[in-house]
Amino acid sequence: MSTTAYPGPSNRSIVSRVFWLLGLVLGAAIVVYASRLIFHPPHGHFREHYPFLVAHIFGGSGALLFGPWQFSRRLRSRYLNFHRWLGRFYLVSVLVGSISGFILAVFSEGGLPTHLGFGILAVVWFYTGLMAYISIRAGRVDEHRQWMIRNFALALAAVTLRIYLPFMLAVPHWEFMRAYVPISWLCWVPNLVLAEWLIRTRPRFAS
Repeated sequence: MSTTAYPGPSNRSIVSRVFWLLGLVLGAAIVVYASRLIFHPPHGHFREHYPFLVAHIFGGSGALLFGPWQFSRRLRSRYLNFHRWLGRFYLVSVLVGSISGFILAVFSEGGLPTHLGFGILAVVWFYTGLMAYISIRAGRVDEHRQWMIRNFALALAAVTLRIYLPFMLAVPHWEFMRAYVPISWLCWVPNLVLAEWLIRTRPRFAS
């Protein structure tokens, strides 16, 4: 009696699933963390611009919650219309989050470095979302996926910011503002570089 051996999932598939699950869990955790600011407004400049903060929380939360599902191959292949509607909700969330984020960046603490850091993040986040929309409307699916990878990598700046910040505050004699300036760049530039590396050198993984 012979038996047939079925191949297990490839290493690439396992890594992709781990990254997907990590993005989903960390994104949801940040949404829970940020939502408390809606009911308990922070002090300082965020309170002065509270409506834009709420809009940014809603936009960012939508992107973090809807984003991972856009990369689910199973969902995309079985429920294409649902995938498209989630994509619409995702891009609307990016629109709201990026515009409100840009406004908040203008009033951010830390002066010109943080204004530029968070402001450029908002502009690039908006631009990559716009290009993702334009490319899929034109039927360029592979190009659309690449722009979505870049865009979601920027959405994950909300996650990486809160990962890096505690470590930087642990540096002796580093108060919050001294750490906040480099964080305004560190939270998103490496994300975008990694996304670009995946797109250009690991096309099968990126797809």
